Amino acid sequence: MAMMVFPREEKLSQDEIVLGTKAVIQGLETLRGEHRALLAPLVAPEAGEAEPGSQERCILLRRSLEAIELGLGEAQVILALSSHLGAVESEKQKLRAQVRRLVQENQWLREELAGTQQKLQRSEQAVAQLEEEKQHLLFMSQIRKLDEDASPNEEKGDVPKDTLDD
Repeated sequence: MAMMVFPREEKLSQDEIVLGTKAVIQGLETLRGEHRALLAPLVAPEAGEAEPGSQERCILLRRSLEAIELGLGEAQVILALSSHLGAVESEKQKLRAQVRRLVQENQWLREELAGTQQKLQRSEQAVAQLEEEKQHLLFMSQIRKLDEDASPNEEKGDVPKDTLDD
């Protein structure tokens, strides 16, 4: 595999790489067409006429065509990889947005939970206070009943006191 050397040490953006690769593909396709055009007359047998060195040229052209095909294949892989990386980056951005939304929703739910817990605590306090008031009222009601029950006995108790006076 041949390595391309750039005279500058700059990093190329993904778009620049894709554009460069597309330009290389066009050039390689043109070169492949020219090589095929040169190879066709050498391969086709013509009435037994063979030029000297035509077999050597045919071998060189085939090797060159193989290298061109390899280059085209690698360029296609680069384009497919670029497309895949773009899709992955898009998915990553979508997931980041979803994470931000979930963080906001989580914060909102925490605030709602805190508010609900405060309401629950106030309600529990109110229930406890009402239960105490209920117990107090029941106690007062029992005392009244006892007082009412005791009142008729006091009236009965007054009669014997009068009889004692007599």
